[in-house]
Amino acid sequence: MPGQSTRRLFAPFAALVLAAAVVAPILWIVLTSFKTFVEAQAIPPVWPNFANFGNYIETLAGAQNALEPLIQSLLVATLTMVITTLIGIPAAYALARYNIPRKKDIQFYILSTRFMPIIAGIVPLSALLSKVGLYGSTAGLIVVYVSINLSFSVWLLTIFFRNVPKEVEEAARIDGASRVATLWLVTIPMASASIIVVALFTWIFSWNELLDALVLTNGDSQTLPVYLAKFASNTLTQYQQMAAAATIQSIPAILLTFFAQKYIVTGLSMGALSAE
Repeated sequence: MPGQSTRRLFAPFAALVLAAAVVAPILWIVLTSFKTFVEAQAIPPVWPNFANFGNYIETLAGAQNALEPLIQSLLVATLTMVITTLIGIPAAYALARYNIPRKKDIQFYILSTRFMPIIAGIVPLSALLSKVGLYGSTAGLIVVYVSINLSFSVWLLTIFFRNVPKEVEEAARIDGASRVATLWLVTIPMASASIIVVALFTWIFSWNELLDALVLTNGDSQTLPVYLAKFASNTLTQYQQMAAAATIQSIPAILLTFFAQKYIVTGLSMGALSAE
């Protein structure tokens, strides 16, 4: 049919345009990271010297010293992911399997905590952390990130756990396994791909988040996104060093997503089947 032929011809073109729109900014940042200050300002743009690693050396080991914010970001993102997942699994399992009074209201309340823009909670969060002595600390930022990501984690994991056949859990219970043992030995392994997806999303959010980290941290507790924001100024912006730092920040997330792509496809497919 003519309509189907048109769609078949248009679909690869549309996919190519979309891929170019996604890849082009990343490619531009990587190319800029190998340029000198003069080359980064040049119009029209010039091709960089890929043997020039001066920006990376200056960023990691020079006066800019991105190594400490990098380690701080890794610490915050990893601990947030672990704590959120450890709390989210039993909470989601309870919502998926137990007959809790007003369960739907509880689920809606958990999800509704994501409705509020992050910026709307900055002032009360700052005041709260100051009162408990966690303002400007790594622990305070982790507590905030866990509270933000927990609702998303519980909501998604609840959907995934519902897709695990109850018959398998009932068979384990008949064999003498406790509810905790059933969760640990049966349900979690069967939903492992979905759990990895949720953990990965939590890690990436914590790794990239800027607004809360910009306001709630200072000094040694600042993360890499905050470090990147400091390159911009009213007088001089070192675009080539900013690009090098942005490239460094992108590498862990890209590698993590690349190696976990099999679990992402499986986990999201499981969630789609559950939603149906």
